[in-house]
Amino acid sequence: MADHNVFIEKLTREAEPVSRPLTSGKRVLAWVLMALPCGWASSLLVYRLTTDWSQTGSWLVAMQLSLTFMMGVLAIRNAFSFSIAGRKPLSGWWFLPLFLLWLAGALLSLGHTRVPSAHPDEVNCYAFMMAVSLPMILLAVAYLRRTRAIHPLRALASAGAGVACMALTLLAFCHPVETHSLDLVLHLAAFLTIVSMTVILGWRWVVIR
Repeated sequence: MADHNVFIEKLTREAEPVSRPLTSGKRVLAWVLMALPCGWASSLLVYRLTTDWSQTGSWLVAMQLSLTFMMGVLAIRNAFSFSIAGRKPLSGWWFLPLFLLWLAGALLSLGHTRVPSAHPDEVNCYAFMMAVSLPMILLAVAYLRRTRAIHPLRALASAGAGVACMALTLLAFCHPVETHSLDLVLHLAAFLTIVSMTVILGWRWVVIR
């Protein structure tokens, strides 16, 4: 179109009102309030136990639960920050001390385990985390699709990490207090799987074409 004024007038006629997205804090709060209940409802589809908080090692579980929840909130906040130009996400140094504390708690829990053999509920950890993560992944992708992302890989990977942390948080309520080495392996395997699933499922919806 040679006449720029006609082109601008046409765009003006076709333009529709655009609603501003919520701030990152409000988006995170809204996502958490929706994702955790959906994840908990999905947990009803798989066999699970109820954590016995009266056992001696329950303080380690409570500490790890708090750490994974904080990491999940920060990771989701980063994902939403990546999706809006000009927003500055948190650096990895915010997550490193939290992760090291969580890992120390996991290793300390391994040291307190009295039974060296695998217990029959270990194999359920992976299935539980995958079940609760699926609705949370869909919600995260839906939120990111609202704004798309200049850096879709970073946004989706960060969202996947946040979902995986929230899955670990929910798992803390449905897991024996004692932890075995296979538990830790399954938790980490589920974490990596959730991050990969989030990137794969959300790519076409989040990337700017």
